[in-house]
Amino acid sequence: MISFDFDYYQAETAEEAVEKYLELVDENKSVSYFNGGTEIVTYARKDKMNFDAVIDIKKIPECSVLEENDNEITIGASISLNEVVEKNYFPLLSDSSKVIADHTTRNQITIGGNITGRLPFKEALLPLLVAEAQVKTYGQDGFKTRPINEVFDKRMKLAKEEILIQIIIDKEKSKLPYYQKRKVKQSETDYPIMHMTALKDNDEIKFALSSLCAFPFRNKEIENILNDDSITREEKIDQTIENFPVPINSNLRGGKEYKEMIFRNSLNDCLDQLRGEN
Repeated sequence: MISFDFDYYQAETAEEAVEKYLELVDENKSVSYFNGGTEIVTYARKDKMNFDAVIDIKKIPECSVLEENDNEITIGASISLNEVVEKNYFPLLSDSSKVIADHTTRNQITIGGNITGRLPFKEALLPLLVAEAQVKTYGQDGFKTRPINEVFDKRMKLAKEEILIQIIIDKEKSKLPYYQKRKVKQSETDYPIMHMTALKDNDEIKFALSSLCAFPFRNKEIENILNDDSITREEKIDQTIENFPVPINSNLRGGKEYKEMIFRNSLNDCLDQLRGEN
């Protein structure tokens, strides 16, 4: 149960949502957008989040699009993870999404909420980084479409009033060979110790990682190492760890040494599968 009162607004369009957000902020109210709501409700119930108002964006038509054509796949921010899995337009995204939480919870978790929320894992983000997806947003400056690798840096860098509307993926990226590995401590529904994804594009590995460090990332220096045929497998793995943007963190899911061992084994499997090298 949420212990505080707040106002609820339902937006029918992106313009209406942003207009209402700015209006409420001008009244010195704290405002949150509401999509699937799993994260907001959890934090609010634990008194880790407080707001004066929420703006529900689920009925914005563009946010509910899930379609493909000959050139691209479009996924609205309000599409649930289970819908992503069932349609399976992008197998790497489907495989990465179907291991998040349990089936019932995935009916509520939206892809937009997963990649813009407060939780640090953002596991559905990883396939989008390696596929170099585009994100369509709406804010005070209108609609914008930008590469996700420019918008994401430790978190989605959106203006406070800006809404994630859609994710757009090049259809050809969905056909590429890929690797996906998620490790948990006990139950499959636990938060992950590590989640790794990789695509093989033009004979080069594109690589993204979550949960091992403090935030998800894709790193071009690491990709250069993984694609360097002049160094050994062991050197690749060692240099990859050395080039993490922040060190592997220890937490309740595992100590640094344990997590590093899991990563080494998984990266070794990834290179076996995508490069087949010794």
